[in-house]
Amino acid sequence: MKQQAPPLLLRKLLKRIIAYEIYDEVEGDLAELFHERLNEMSLAKAKWLYFIDVLCSLRNFNLKRKLSFYNPLVMYKNYFKITFRNLLKHKGYSFINIFGLALGMASCLLILLFVNNELSFDGFHKKKASIYRLDEVQSFGAVSEQKVALSMYPMGPNLLLDYPEVIDFTRFWGMNRTLLKHNNQSFYAENLARVDTSFLKMFDFELVEGNKANVFEEPNNIIISESLAKVIFGNENPMDQLIDVDDDRENQMKVAGVFADTPDNSHLQFDALVSTKLWDEENRGNWGWSFLNTYIQLADNTDAERLEAKLDDFLVKYLGEDILNAYSLFLQPLTDVHLDSMDITHDYYNHKKFDRSSVNIFLILAFFVLLIASINFMNLSTARAATRSREVGVRKSIGAFKGQITGQFMIESIMLSFIALIIAFLLSWAAIAPLNGIIDRNLDLSLIFQPINLVLVLIVTTTIGLLSGVYPALVMSRFNTIMALKGSGMKSGKSFFRNALVVFQYAIAITIIIGTVLATEQLNYMQNLDLGFKKDLVVAVNMYSDTNTKYDVLKTELMSQKNITNVTATKQRLGNNLHQNGMQYRSDTALITGVTSSVVVDHNFMDFYEMEIVEGRALSGEYANDKAGLSFVVNESLAKELGAGGKEVLGMAFHYDGMDTLGTIVGVVKNFNYNKLNLKVDPLFLSYQEWGWSEVNVKLKADNIQEGLAEIESVWSTLFPQRPFEYQFLDDHIDKMYKSEQQLTKVISILSVLAIIIASLGLFGLASFTVKQRLKEMGIRKVLGASVSEIVMILSKKFTALVLIAFLISAPITYYLMEGWLAGYAYSVGIGAGIFLIVGVGSWLIALLTVSFQSYRVASSNPVETLRIE
Repeated sequence: MKQQAPPLLLRKLLKRIIAYEIYDEVEGDLAELFHERLNEMSLAKAKWLYFIDVLCSLRNFNLKRKLSFYNPLVMYKNYFKITFRNLLKHKGYSFINIFGLALGMASCLLILLFVNNELSFDGFHKKKASIYRLDEVQSFGAVSEQKVALSMYPMGPNLLLDYPEVIDFTRFWGMNRTLLKHNNQSFYAENLARVDTSFLKMFDFELVEGNKANVFEEPNNIIISESLAKVIFGNENPMDQLIDVDDDRENQMKVAGVFADTPDNSHLQFDALVSTKLWDEENRGNWGWSFLNTYIQLADNTDAERLEAKLDDFLVKYLGEDILNAYSLFLQPLTDVHLDSMDITHDYYNHKKFDRSSVNIFLILAFFVLLIASINFMNLSTARAATRSREVGVRKSIGAFKGQITGQFMIESIMLSFIALIIAFLLSWAAIAPLNGIIDRNLDLSLIFQPINLVLVLIVTTTIGLLSGVYPALVMSRFNTIMALKGSGMKSGKSFFRNALVVFQYAIAITIIIGTVLATEQLNYMQNLDLGFKKDLVVAVNMYSDTNTKYDVLKTELMSQKNITNVTATKQRLGNNLHQNGMQYRSDTALITGVTSSVVVDHNFMDFYEMEIVEGRALSGEYANDKAGLSFVVNESLAKELGAGGKEVLGMAFHYDGMDTLGTIVGVVKNFNYNKLNLKVDPLFLSYQEWGWSEVNVKLKADNIQEGLAEIESVWSTLFPQRPFEYQFLDDHIDKMYKSEQQLTKVISILSVLAIIIASLGLFGLASFTVKQRLKEMGIRKVLGASVSEIVMILSKKFTALVLIAFLISAPITYYLMEGWLAGYAYSVGIGAGIFLIVGVGSWLIALLTVSFQSYRVASSNPVETLRIE
């Protein structure tokens, strides 16, 4: 017969009101008394008396309250103490675990700073959501269709007149580098621009002196930046001072305002502004020429797409039906100009233009590097927990609850993640200056410490700690006390979860490495590919209206110098988008008009750059038609458009559109890459025209570069004392075309190295724990005759197999991603098996060396000492 137990509710009440330290004793005494009474009286009376006994136990209620009302800081202090003891006791594990996570956190913080900087471009303008840049799509027959960031002078004011949705406009017309004179001294304004009077009303550039409302009231007013004012006027007040502006008109302008230097996160950069009023009369009807940027402001709640659909009608109204065969217009939101303009050419006023896809790549990489570090942290925490089963057993044996054990491991994990965060801040502080140098930005670590950002960082850090600690905490808290005390609480064989994490993190690291190698190869390929012309040792010097009048003298003087081998001139620099011009050519009896790229050059231009003439001849000053601008050389792409092959175009009547006299095609030059190599070579023609030069090109002797530069400067300063001598090497200019790719490749390279370091740190830590768990096994194997190499192989093969699995997973994924990326380049490297083989073998060797270091220590140890453990 089952023995009657005291009432359950009364026992629960007793547990609630009595101190847990004496509960077992009191509850046992009352239960024994209850059973004695059952032998002497009825069950109901025994229950009643038991109730009285429970109530009498209320005298211990105050004791219960005193014992249960403890300061929780005491418990947490104990957790902290245990955590730091474990850190000091296992220094190697602590370093690997914390430093690996800190590296991942630091990388993530710095990348997020960069991403935030790119996303912040033009974000300081209050009206940014309603401002759009007006861009064109040009389709000129022989020339590939292209988006351009240019528009025509009359478009802005006429859009304002014709469409009520447009409430304001401004134009930005760069004069680029302009000579300023004050008190017989010369200064350069690097970026002087002509703008409409509404410019400072639409955009929030800070005016520190002057009045925004009337700063351009007078046509001859100029406003300058604080930096330029300091250079020109020093400590003198610049307001109302007169400056001579050398812009072919030699205008004398009055300083009507001073503005704060333009922020680095503005796509428009300028150090001086003048009004378009001086040029308005001659350009207000100039519909056939696109040469400036137009910005329009839309009314609130305007549908930009609906307005964009009306722009074809706008073009037809002012330029006729045929214009739609060559032009269309589209609106680009102001906040997209910086990041979404990589497919837009002639984008001359877009400071540090970057690719949104590259920003997304950085975000993905930041996430994965942090993920690799977090996986390491979780893996090592789990492995470390497996060695603490006796500690858990002791705690449980003296009364620790499951929740307390879980809390201890969770708090330890969070503490370690916060220690890693502190180290990450220090690493970020040390790395931010070199990173700014690599990416040409001004990142500021103080942004992280803004309240909202700091809260997000702390939340992420806490989350990493919780996720890393939850698995070992739950597993350890469920240990059987007796088994835990024997040291066998967690079975080491069941490590599928940890193995999967190792495979996952190494797969990510291998993917990043292969992608980095391919991106670096592509960049090197583009920078070293034969462009079709010789760019080495070429110095480019800008020309101006006053220097052009003495070009022949300049060329003669330069050619007489001993360290200069050749001199030529051009209207446009190679390594840029070339202008498009109308052309006329006669095919059979018909006169056909079209548009193509062109460049005006000196007669010896093709000889200077050693371009290959495939048919006919190059331009030459020995022919009268060449001197008269009636001879043309076309590239292979244009020759193919004009005729079935190169020979058929020789002698073809050809000229600039609109000219009365047709000239003749005298030669075909082999295609040369005058633009970035992700673009195909468009049709192009070259000719000599007496329009003035934009720059003179000087070729130096290789062994006397500095002497050659000194000779150029001497000649220049003698002929043009009013113009400071400044120059740029052409190969430096061309390399800058790939600046975005260079920055991307450098940063990804750094991240790939960090990824493999972090993954290897985790592998090293896991290997050390695995080896420690198998010390006795290896000792027995050695006693039975196993060699050092055999033991190393036994301990290493598991981890190297995991890396092989990671490679097999990552290789096809990487191939697919990189094939799509390389498809965006007209000239690209192939994806060969060699890259995958090298990276795969390299990753395997790194893993093997990492694990073998630990394995060798065990294999070479004395088995007697090993078997004595415990």
